[in-house]
Amino acid sequence: MRRGPPLTDEDLGRIQGLSEGGLSARAIAKKVKRSRDCVQRAKSRSQATPPLPSRQKALSLEAPVTRVVRKVSTGNFSSTRLKEKLGCPCTARTIRRLLSGVDWLDYAKMGNTLLLMEQHKMDRLNWAKNMIIHPDKWPQIIFSDEKKFNLDGPDGLRHYWRDVRRPARQTVRWQNGEHYIYTVSEYMLPFAHLHHGVDYIYHQDNASIHRSKLTMKFFEEEGIKLLDWPAR
Repeated sequence: MRRGPPLTDEDLGRIQGLSEGGLSARAIAKKVKRSRDCVQRAKSRSQATPPLPSRQKALSLEAPVTRVVRKVSTGNFSSTRLKEKLGCPCTARTIRRLLSGVDWLDYAKMGNTLLLMEQHKMDRLNWAKNMIIHPDKWPQIIFSDEKKFNLDGPDGLRHYWRDVRRPARQTVRWQNGEHYIYTVSEYMLPFAHLHHGVDYIYHQDNASIHRSKLTMKFFEEEGIKLLDWPAR
């Protein structure tokens, strides 16, 4: 049988990294497009070869790949933060190169919207149809939403190493209840009274702070009528 091209040092390092990440020889062979026998020989060779003072080996010695993969699969670490957390004596680029060879990890961008199931979509459609047949309500409705702007750049992760076996993460965040009540009382109410008097309906989504006991008590005390809104 004709042999394939010889394994490079990069090939050997990738096979070793995937092996330490828990992949079987068959899975590694499929990933690197080599035969299983070739992968087995490479694994035996790496076990028999004395360790070299390289950055990749330093990572394997100081922070085993299995530990790196376990940490990063939580979705809470970038390669730079992971390097600091585990004290890896290698570059963040080396960590990224190793992680890119793990089948179930994908470097993905966090979604900035809520996850919608089929029932959520149906509820939204029914709400829209109901509003179409009641156009008289529209002039009374004050629609609202909150938006947070950062002048010094984003806070937290925007891209992350995603474990594809787990649900995708979102970056949606909200204020706390007290801040929300302050926003409504200081900005929404003056606008509503100026343009609508007391004859208006206030729209808000169903975020937890919007439906909290503290917030609902405030709406009741102020006599604020709320628009029915789908769960998501």
